[in-house]
Amino acid sequence: MRGPLYNRILASTALALILAIPSAVPAQDAGKREGALAVAAPSAPSPVAAPADAPAAPAAGVEHAAPDPLAALDPADRVIAEKIRDLLAAKGDRIFPARKERQAVEAFYQSRNVAPLWLDKGIENARARSAVARLKIADADGLDPADYRTPSLVTSSLAASGADALAEAELRLTQAVLTYARHVQAGRFPYSRISRNIELVQAPPDPAEVLAKIAAAADVGKALNEFSPPQEPYRRLKAMLAQLRAMPAAARREPAEAPALAGERPRRRASEGTPREVGALSRERQIETVIVNMERWRWYPRDLGAAHVEVNQPDFTLKVMHDGKAVWTTRVVIGKPSMPTPLLSETMKYITINPTWHVPPSIVHNEYLPALAQDPTVLSRMGLRVHYNGGDVEITMPPGDNNALGRIRFNFPNRFLVYQHDTPDTDKHMFGDEVRAYSHGCMRVQDPAKYAEVLLNLAHPQEHWTAERIKRMFGNSEQDLQIQPVPIWVHLTYQTAFVDDAGKLQLRRDIYGLDARLLAALRSERGVVEPAGERKREPEVASLSGAPRVRPLRHSFLQPMFYDGPRYVRPQPPRGIYYR
Repeated sequence: MRGPLYNRILASTALALILAIPSAVPAQDAGKREGALAVAAPSAPSPVAAPADAPAAPAAGVEHAAPDPLAALDPADRVIAEKIRDLLAAKGDRIFPARKERQAVEAFYQSRNVAPLWLDKGIENARARSAVARLKIADADGLDPADYRTPSLVTSSLAASGADALAEAELRLTQAVLTYARHVQAGRFPYSRISRNIELVQAPPDPAEVLAKIAAAADVGKALNEFSPPQEPYRRLKAMLAQLRAMPAAARREPAEAPALAGERPRRRASEGTPREVGALSRERQIETVIVNMERWRWYPRDLGAAHVEVNQPDFTLKVMHDGKAVWTTRVVIGKPSMPTPLLSETMKYITINPTWHVPPSIVHNEYLPALAQDPTVLSRMGLRVHYNGGDVEITMPPGDNNALGRIRFNFPNRFLVYQHDTPDTDKHMFGDEVRAYSHGCMRVQDPAKYAEVLLNLAHPQEHWTAERIKRMFGNSEQDLQIQPVPIWVHLTYQTAFVDDAGKLQLRRDIYGLDARLLAALRSERGVVEPAGERKREPEVASLSGAPRVRPLRHSFLQPMFYDGPRYVRPQPPRGIYYR
């Protein structure tokens, strides 16, 4: 049956069915049917003519090509943009070694369709000229212009320079601008290369924000200048640096500090002369001292706070600032060179009246346990109490006139366990010395009751605190007076050069040798400063000549006699343990 005749029968039947379909469909659906047929058979002519400017329909199965983001650029910019894109892909990690900076640059150029920032149609633009001019005077901020080599963005034609050269010059200038912004705001390397006895914010600018600010600025030089530290001490040093450089050769020597001294300081009475009257520095040494102090200011918060405390360690002074003016100043005693006071910024939390001194573990181990092994009564004669708990030993001194912390302690908790406090009467003679570096790292305040009055009135002006009211609280009962939530910052600084209110440069001894280390690093070191949240936190709680001082694990009373080396744990600063 399945021969040619059978096939003809099947074909005739199918044709009959197709011809019968129109009669089976309602008349009102005729329009829809015609449309469906037109889609099913695109070769059939359409009853409606297509617009003359309508784009041709793509062939079935052909992928749509993504629009070229460079197509909208001027032809002269487009050829450079193509080279910029290639360079970022091939050499981006060499031009921008820091990953975060490289990612910001790539995102920035993508957001502008890879259009050059410093070139218009292959010619150096006004933005580039302003940036280059600012980088060439980087030494005004104590920086080295050689760190910001500006490429040759020639003003001749594109054909004469070549797209490859101009694209690389474009990216090199972007890199120089980002480096300058980072250096002038946060410094040329992490402060950890100078000392681990430092805990500061050292906040570099976000590279994406730098690029956005530069691209939107009418005056790029002015925009770059805004990354300079805004603190008043820095601005004064910057102006003094310009004066020193403009000074004639005949006036290049004036009274200043002597070179850095090593080791412990002999006591010097006020009548014997101040440190700035010893010796003389050349103009070049004065300039170097100003520059290293400008560099240190980059590590501190850009906003020191409307109300803040500023300790200048080489000057042995503390001053309370409010709305840009010094409202109170006093003398302080700081750490000896072998136990230097750290550099840090923290907020004052509370003031303790009649504090108990919980002796820090390092003093327990290094000083008191060996002394106790030699003389079992020595600590009790000093007013100290020894508490044993199994293999642990704790040493404390109760509140009283002879307490090592005096009658008042000022608390701004930090990983170094250093604070500010009073001094027992037997040690108040220290404040008569000009060089006052005698403590274990804490700061002794000459007039703590007045200091407490000033702080409490800044924090709670409606309470009308006085020094006499605070002194009436002296006794045997420990009591805390809250400063928070009012933010009063405490900045422990190291200013061997500063400009006083009369506009005169003041120079001080480099008591901890930080100037010498920083100056040596400025001549050789460069590095990317990571944001504070991305840095590894140093484990030590205090330092000994810049090296970490760690907390021993459980001192036995017999350990000094059978001691075979320290066992260490990562320290967790407990409340109540304080250096002095």
